[in-house]
Amino acid sequence: MLWSILVACCTFSTPTYSQSMFHTLGWVNSSVPIEQAFRYPHLTEALYRSNRHQLIWLQSQDRQLFENLIENVVLADISPFFNQRFQHLQHLRITEQHYQYDLAATDLLLAFLSYRALLKENKYTWLYGDGLPDNWAEPPPDVVERLQLSVANGTLTPYLEGMGVALSVYQEYQYSIQMLKSKLRDDIAPYPEQLVRVGDTLPDRQVLFSRLAMAGLVVPDPILQQTWYGKELRGVVKRFQRQHGLKADGVIGPDTAKWLNYPIEERIRRLALNAERSHLWPVQRKALVLVNLPSFELHYYFNNKVVFSSKVIVGKQQRKTPLLEIKMDSLVLNPTWNVPPKIMREDIIPILRYNPGYLNKKGIQVIKGWGNPVIIDHGAIQWRKVNAKKFPFRMRQLSGQANALGVYKFNTPNQRAIYLHDTPAKYLFDKSSRAFSSGCIRVQHADKFAHSISKTQGFKKRNISPQGQQSNARIPLKRRLPVHLIYKTSWVESGRVFFREDVYGYDAKANRADLALKQK
Repeated sequence: MLWSILVACCTFSTPTYSQSMFHTLGWVNSSVPIEQAFRYPHLTEALYRSNRHQLIWLQSQDRQLFENLIENVVLADISPFFNQRFQHLQHLRITEQHYQYDLAATDLLLAFLSYRALLKENKYTWLYGDGLPDNWAEPPPDVVERLQLSVANGTLTPYLEGMGVALSVYQEYQYSIQMLKSKLRDDIAPYPEQLVRVGDTLPDRQVLFSRLAMAGLVVPDPILQQTWYGKELRGVVKRFQRQHGLKADGVIGPDTAKWLNYPIEERIRRLALNAERSHLWPVQRKALVLVNLPSFELHYYFNNKVVFSSKVIVGKQQRKTPLLEIKMDSLVLNPTWNVPPKIMREDIIPILRYNPGYLNKKGIQVIKGWGNPVIIDHGAIQWRKVNAKKFPFRMRQLSGQANALGVYKFNTPNQRAIYLHDTPAKYLFDKSSRAFSSGCIRVQHADKFAHSISKTQGFKKRNISPQGQQSNARIPLKRRLPVHLIYKTSWVESGRVFFREDVYGYDAKANRADLALKQK
């Protein structure tokens, strides 16, 4: 019904659409062209026609729900359009311009619906540094139809709640944002960047306590009276360090001071940004491997419970691990490693120019190609004269203790050739920041991960042991296992807010000048 009305409106409207039903009703100033007041004038008018020219936003609850949704997009700072329209909407509400508010809210809701509908198509760009373009398409017809039905049936409240406002994850973000907003006017001084250990005199005590409280940490009353850094306060500082992905040693050093002084405004923005991203993250936990790249962590869910967790190593800044939704189809025991051409050119060949014995030490063969694995005598190659970009052969590392994949590979077929695997470099898991790989994901305790998978898949433990197995022994999974690689730099657990370093720079505010160039 609505779409037929819309078609009729479009058929008989003038090219500029400067006048409308709203001018006739006196809801919009006659001197203001309708296309300046609305983003989607045709759709907005069609909605009110189908609603018999009745106001839509009569319930205060609906207005509050909607403004909360828009405010989060504004706080995330991904589009100046939403910032400007939200300010205008608030002005209309405060000045009690009821008709104008109703129209502005409806048109803004249509823009929000379009943003949400298109978000999945742009899920790796819009919320990861690019921001929204200046213009994007109208909401799809089925989305507009559902809105029209909710208005006609008086079910706008559950309709708005269905956009995520009622989800517990979203509510946790919102509650934390409101708590931080209440502290915006506190004007807390920065905490000094100096080394403080247990037993030292505590500088700027009240500043430290205030900044710990900003992270949701309560300092017990007895500690508040102490002028030195005691063991009890160290326990609170350790919790703060864990919340921010730092080494929990209780020493207040430069990294801890940096997070203590992290601006409230930026905390709010990053919480809001991750609240928007949360709509893209998987909800099901029946069977799922979830890897959060900035926190360097893996969680394996089965029957809605975490059955395995571990630290991981992800791609370095120059070779980022991509955000992906893939599926694990098999375990590979004692894998060989086909060295990616980029790693061969940029990493291995430069080493061979001054250390030709590197290949023997690492068990790496030079072969003619993936389809022609004839072994080349690499000792006869004059590596100092090799042009890495034009090197005609390939490299393959044999299985064994030195193999870069370790003894387990968790196979996830995809065009990016990204998978999870074991590693011989166990010491790297002791680092707090673990962006060291060339893109694939190294899993700590890969043997335990394999056992967890085999148990939930119904395999016997002995069947997935690499001992006595030949190279590349493949064990197909009975049920393919979804693997999601996500980017979550803040979250809430038990009322405490956690932050992680923006390891790939995806939280940075979109550069509007760069974005304008992209659109040309």
